[in-house]
Amino acid sequence: MYLTVEKALKMPVLNQVEVIAGERGLNRVINSVCIMDHPDTSWIKRGELLLTTGYVFKDDEQAQITMIRELSKKGCAGLAIKVKRFLSVFPSEMIQEANRCGLPLLEIPDETPLSDLLFLFTHEIVNKENVKNKQNLNLKVFNDILNGENTDLEDVNHQMEELGFGCTSPYIILVIKERKPEGQVPVHICLQTLLEDMDKSEKQNLRFWCIHFEGPVILFQGKRMESANRLILQVERIVSVLAESISKEYPSSIFEIGLSKVKIGVFKMREGLEEAKKAILLGSKIDPYKTRMVFDYGRFEVDDLINQIHQDVLSKYVESTLHPIIEYDRKNEGELLKTLETFLSSRGKLEDTARLLFVHRNTVKFRLSRIEELLKVDLKAEDIPFNLLFSIKAAKLL
Repeated sequence: MYLTVEKALKMPVLNQVEVIAGERGLNRVINSVCIMDHPDTSWIKRGELLLTTGYVFKDDEQAQITMIRELSKKGCAGLAIKVKRFLSVFPSEMIQEANRCGLPLLEIPDETPLSDLLFLFTHEIVNKENVKNKQNLNLKVFNDILNGENTDLEDVNHQMEELGFGCTSPYIILVIKERKPEGQVPVHICLQTLLEDMDKSEKQNLRFWCIHFEGPVILFQGKRMESANRLILQVERIVSVLAESISKEYPSSIFEIGLSKVKIGVFKMREGLEEAKKAILLGSKIDPYKTRMVFDYGRFEVDDLINQIHQDVLSKYVESTLHPIIEYDRKNEGELLKTLETFLSSRGKLEDTARLLFVHRNTVKFRLSRIEELLKVDLKAEDIPFNLLFSIKAAKLL
């Protein structure tokens, strides 16, 4: 449970605090709060919420802009100013810079003492920290399982059931890998916020645990879900909403999410973790241009098997099967390989291939004829489609 700026503003005692700018950063996490009485920002810590009267920069327009910029760079949670004491209004330059950086700029009512707010926030943060520490202590069982430190099935099952984990219910492991731009809230915190904000009907069907093991790991489990497919669909939908939300809010964000296959039984967690990590690794190889951000191991299982074959063996196979059309594409800036892959993935349907490639049906027929000529194969022959699709997958992994 994290205290974000947005959650803090929903507290009854803060309902008079107004967001002036930087709404994009309302999901920044508040780790600490302090009153600012000096223009020096070198001491600021990540996640700190600053309360001020604005006296330290009241007459300096450049200092106001620099202040916002520096606070955002240091990962500050936000800047709350008690206006009408030294600043009659928020300077437009501060508002513009806060919007640009996504740093929440808040207005504190004139009648509210800063010391009262400091006490209130500190009390709330301490409570959140105590809850989080208790959760971390309880979640230690997950780390013990993933480390292989507890192999007593009866003991593990008992501990997991105390956490609400159904030892015979299906679950999925999710792993997040990211490179955050300045000011972005970590993806796992965005996901946790999204999960906590789900409506009650969804929460009734889904449990989740957020743990740290070599990075952020999320475990999803369906409640009363007998169908593994139902769990997959629900998790994929949630992750899709998350990816869309982050891409919209942080366009320069680079992150990848790996999903394991559905697992049952506590000692399958390590296997699920490895699958989720492999999904990211394989997805990055197969999609080097990062057109996707979410990778499901179930769709890459064959690629994982191919990836375990020695590279020299794969290289020779690709050379013997695809070299003529690879060379043709290179010399002519052609799309024979892409056409072949799309045709094979479309189960040999011309209309579907043309639609996916945005070309005429006759263009596809011409390209396929050229492919058969260069490779000296008949695409309708029994084993040829499988062999060529296998070779294309190998080429991508190489």
